Amino acid sequence: MSGVRPADPMPTATLDIAPADPLLDAARPVLDDAATRLADTDMSLLLVDHECRMVSRVAFGAAIERTLDELGATPGAPFGEEIVGTTALGTPAEIRGGIAVNSSEHYLERFKAISCFGQPIVHPATRRLAGIICMSEKAERINPLAVPFVNQVVADIADRLLDRSRAHQRRVLDAFQRAAPRRDIAVVAIGDDLQLTNALAAELLSPTDIGVLRAFACDPGLRDTVLPLTLVSGVEIEIGVEPVSGARGAALFRFRPVQSGSPTQAPVSPSTSAAQSVTVAITGEPGSGRSTHAAALLERFPGPEAVVVDVADDLIDGRQPDVVGSIARARARHAPLIVDGVDLLDDRSVALLGKAAANWSGEAPMIIVSAPREQLTVGVAALIGRCARRIDLLPLRHRNSEFAAIASEMLECIHPGLTLSGKATDALLSQDWPGNFAELESVLRQAADGCTTRGARVVEPADLPPSHRATSRAAHLSGREQAERVAIIEALDRVGGNKVHAARELGISRTTLYARMRALGI
Repeated sequence: MSGVRPADPMPTATLDIAPADPLLDAARPVLDDAATRLADTDMSLLLVDHECRMVSRVAFGAAIERTLDELGATPGAPFGEEIVGTTALGTPAEIRGGIAVNSSEHYLERFKAISCFGQPIVHPATRRLAGIICMSEKAERINPLAVPFVNQVVADIADRLLDRSRAHQRRVLDAFQRAAPRRDIAVVAIGDDLQLTNALAAELLSPTDIGVLRAFACDPGLRDTVLPLTLVSGVEIEIGVEPVSGARGAALFRFRPVQSGSPTQAPVSPSTSAAQSVTVAITGEPGSGRSTHAAALLERFPGPEAVVVDVADDLIDGRQPDVVGSIARARARHAPLIVDGVDLLDDRSVALLGKAAANWSGEAPMIIVSAPREQLTVGVAALIGRCARRIDLLPLRHRNSEFAAIASEMLECIHPGLTLSGKATDALLSQDWPGNFAELESVLRQAADGCTTRGARVVEPADLPPSHRATSRAAHLSGREQAERVAIIEALDRVGGNKVHAARELGISRTTLYARMRALGI
C-alpha cells in the first residue's frame, strides 16, 4: 500500500485546490440543498476533486464535525488511496464506482470510527473523473439510505457540470460566429475539447500551428493582444488574440497573411548597405544561431573568402587564437573578418580587436560574435559598443511566434516527410530550451527516430524524450505534480510503455495510473 502503515497519521500539509473551482462551483448549490435535508442527522458529505484532494465538507451535527476535525478532513487534505489506504474517498477513484467502507474496513486505524459511502462524479461531456462525493457517519455500518441519497447528489452535480460545459462551448461558439462572417480574415476559436476554424484558417493552418494556438489559449494570463506568428508554411501573420469571456482556457484568434518568407532566415534588412554594416556585432546565447547568422551576413558581401577566427575551437585544440595575424590577413586580402567567440578572448586580444574595429574601413565587414551583452566583461562590452551595427539574437524560448515554423523546417531537414502534431508542438513550446537550437535539433532527432520506429509520419509527444513531453497544461502543475509526472514518464519508458508494468513498478493500481496520467497531461 505504497508504504502506508495502519498507524500512520494524516499528512499535515495541504495541497492547492484552486484548479477544483469549477467542480466546487457546480457542487455548491447541490451541497447547500443537501444540508437542509440532512440537518441534525450527525452525518456529513465530503467532496474531493479528481486527485482526491478535499475540496469541501458539509457536516450536519457537532459530533461528526469534531470527528472530521480530528481526522484532518480539511480543504486541501490529500485522500488518495496511496496516502490513506482504503476509504470511500480514494478508492472510488481507483475502481470508478461506488463503494461502502464500514468502520473496520478502513486501512488506517484512525478512520475506523466512521463508516462511509462514496460515489465518483464523472463529467458527462468528457467522461473524465471530476471528483468523489462521500457520506460519512459515526457508526459500525453506513446507513443503507446513504446510497440512493449520494447517488442523487452525484447526478445533480453531474448535470450542473454538463450545463457548465455546454455554456463553455456556447461561449466559444458565439465568439466564433461573431467573427467568422469576415471571409478575408482567418478565424480560429479554441476551447476545452473544442476547435473551430473558418475556411481561410483551415487552408492556412497545419496541426502544428493549431498546437501553438492552443498553447496560447491555455495561458492563464492571456489578454487581448496582437502577436507576430510564422506558420509552418513560412507565411508570416499578425494574429489578434482575444480570450473568450467566461470560458477558462478558451480564446479567439483572428489573422490575415502579411508576407511570406523563410522562417529561419537571418533578419538582415536588405536596405542596409555594406558601408553602414562595415563592423557588425552579433550577440546571443550559445546555440541561438550566432555563427549561422554571421555566415548569412557574408552572403551580402561577395569577394574574397572570409578570414575566420573560431576562438572556442582554437582553445580546445590548445592553440592561442591569432587575432593580430587574422586582422592583418583580412586587411591584406580586403576580405571579411569573423571573430566567433570574442567573449572567450584574453584582455590583450580584446583590446587589439577593439582598436582594429575603430579603424576598420572598406566594404568587407568585420563581424564580432559573442555572448549576450549582460554576460560580457567591460572590455568585450566596449568592443561591441564600437561596432556600427549590433544584432541581438533572441533565445529560442522567446521565439514562440516562429517556433512552429523553425521546428518544422528543422524536422524536415532531419527526416523529410515527418511533421509535428499539435500536441507535440504544444509540448515543445512549453520547454525552456537552455541549449537553444542545438538542444532542439537533438530533441527532434530523437523524436524522428521514435516516430519512424513505429512506422508513423507524424511526431507525437510520446516520440519526444521524456524530459520534453510537458504540455502547456502540465507547465502550470505544482512542484509535486511535476515530480509525479516525471516519475510516471520515466517508469513508462523503463517498461516500454506497458501501463500495467509501470503501475506495478510505481506501486499503484492501473486505474490510479490512468487517472494520474489524465490529470497530469501525459
